[in-house]
Amino acid sequence: MRLRAFGNTDLQVSELGLGCARIGGIFQGDTSSFVRLIAVARDAGINFFDTADMYSQGESESLLGRAFGTERSRVVIATKAGYALPQRRRLAAALKPVLRPVIRAFKLRRDRLPSSARGSLGQDFSPAYLVKALEGSLRRLRTDYVDLFQLHSPPLEVVERGEWEPTLEALKRSGKVRYYGIACDTLATGLAAMRYPGVSSLQFTFSLLEQKALEALLPQARSRGVGSIARETLGNGLLVKDSAEIDFAKYCSSAEEMEQRPVQLAELRSLAAQRGVSLPRLALDFASHSEGVSVALVGARTPAQLRELLDHFPS
Repeated sequence: MRLRAFGNTDLQVSELGLGCARIGGIFQGDTSSFVRLIAVARDAGINFFDTADMYSQGESESLLGRAFGTERSRVVIATKAGYALPQRRRLAAALKPVLRPVIRAFKLRRDRLPSSARGSLGQDFSPAYLVKALEGSLRRLRTDYVDLFQLHSPPLEVVERGEWEPTLEALKRSGKVRYYGIACDTLATGLAAMRYPGVSSLQFTFSLLEQKALEALLPQARSRGVGSIARETLGNGLLVKDSAEIDFAKYCSSAEEMEQRPVQLAELRSLAAQRGVSLPRLALDFASHSEGVSVALVGARTPAQLRELLDHFPS
């Protein structure tokens, strides 16, 4: 897998990166499978691993730390902070060894739990919280620095106020953070983030189904030397699933989307067939090779899923 420059930084990143939101968690099975998944990614040439302190209540970071303890310098680890876990989820994190066998025995599923059992997420981008969050991430990752520290889905007004900038600059000077960036939920947030010269990266949704960043964000990021991380490159699974398997109500947030998505997918399948490639390959090719994209994230729950996905990647 080819390496690329990551904006104006000195980082060299693989064309594809592993999004680690699905790694860990009491509903996801044996932790050894996740370690093998990370190994499959590394053996395939992936060196960019994107995680967050909230993913699986910190277990995603812990598993990366376990996997890369002896080869830390060979990988680029990006993490995020800004979400504050409710007490229920912090308690679940502490009780994971006890809860896992119970969940397996009763075949419990996350999507069938009432929202009251999960608790609601809050956000905190205060200097004290960001420093504390980074220290926790460093412990779990078993490292004394992260290559990229990102604000996790900050609201536009938080980015515009810029109260986070002095804190991230101080963490960078300390050596605990090599570079910092913003994981954006909207294009407006990404554009606002680029007003700050210290921002080295943007992360945003980008796929065959969501192409707005192609004109609205990528050209400016490229011209400013800001690294671009494309996420949800497979449309949250829509671009790899068979049409008969898709419950569009779970993937669409509006009646308009419910109407558009089946049409879009039919057109994209037709285009892939015309080009003699699979739809996943067409999707990965688009996300990873659009001008300005530094790294395109893919996600998987098992080693087999990741191997199957990588088989589609144009080498």
